[in-house]
Amino acid sequence: MKVSVILPTKDRGPAIAETIESLLELDFPVEAHEVVIVDNLSSPENQKQLQGFATDHSDRIKYVREPKLGLCNARNCGIEYSQGEILVFLDDDAIVPKYWLTNIIKPFEDPQVFAVGGKVIAQYTTPPPDWIDKRLGMYISNFDHGEELLQLFYNEYPRGANMAFRRTAFAKIGLFLDCFDRKGNSLMSYGDIEICYRVEQAGYKVMYVPDAEILHLIRGDRLNQEWFQRRFYWQGRSEGLFELLHFGRKHILKKLPNHLKQSFTGDRYDQLHHRGFMVAILLNFFRQKFE
Repeated sequence: MKVSVILPTKDRGPAIAETIESLLELDFPVEAHEVVIVDNLSSPENQKQLQGFATDHSDRIKYVREPKLGLCNARNCGIEYSQGEILVFLDDDAIVPKYWLTNIIKPFEDPQVFAVGGKVIAQYTTPPPDWIDKRLGMYISNFDHGEELLQLFYNEYPRGANMAFRRTAFAKIGLFLDCFDRKGNSLMSYGDIEICYRVEQAGYKVMYVPDAEILHLIRGDRLNQEWFQRRFYWQGRSEGLFELLHFGRKHILKKLPNHLKQSFTGDRYDQLHHRGFMVAILLNFFRQKFE
């Protein structure tokens, strides 16, 4: 088995069929890849649906269930139960073209490449309001660095909706950290940034490949200002925890006055972002270990 596509999911419902169908239509040798559905505590009804995909396509799809809530826990479960030399992570609200898998693994021909990401293009399931601009688009995972193969550096890393790693990367740098990314009602993020940062710090390449794009389906319940305000706040929480973990307390102490000031200036989104950063520091400053 050369390539494993790892698909974490929780209660996506019937809509996940679009994602599964696009994976079944990949122009890639059946014997050279697998799709691992990682069910992260879906309801019994949705669990039965996911198991049905694996039963109907047993030559291509594997079903596993991760009992510990959290996107990073589901990703780690996928790593454990997959067989591929290259592990490709896809969100359960994404649609892939037939050539996607072929193209996203090409950069791994360079033995120094340990992480790869492709374009993430928003496709709205309902018409978006006209106030969603480029800035807000970044917060629904839009990711496009143009039409050239590029090496990426902190903090312009691949998005978790469309990224791939050598299996050996996790043996060298460890697994995804449970303290980042979605869990329950939180909009915590940065699991993708954090793992790619460790890849770069270990001396390996993180690459962007332009012709391995996905369509990221954006539901209408995200297209309101309340959701974006929550998203900005949790982005701040994520950045604060990341910087405390990797840059240390002295770095944080130097930045705190500016974050405090910005918590009361700028627009509502900026304020919430900086307040989230402050909350992350207050909650974690004296912790010795992050899980």
